[in-house]
Amino acid sequence: MNKKTLLKFSLINFIIGIVVFAISYFTFHFITNEGITFIWHAEAGKPFVTDMIAQLGVLFVFASAISLVSALVFFNENNKKQ
Repeated sequence: MNKKTLLKFSLINFIIGIVVFAISYFTFHFITNEGITFIWHAEAGKPFVTDMIAQLGVLFVFASAISLVSALVFFNENNKKQ
């Protein structure tokens, strides 16, 4: 592993996390017990499912942060491990 690989991994994890958060938003506001609707609802129709999807997004963002910190701490400017 080098610094460039870790930074790329961090970016990919962050993008996946943002996409999962968007899916969580859609699940919270547009999925009810009757199925998918195109009407915005203020209350969650499936709160447990929404929570589980959002927790997955948090894990991806956390992995992104850990990868970024690892790249910045363990590698110097010349991409050499310290």
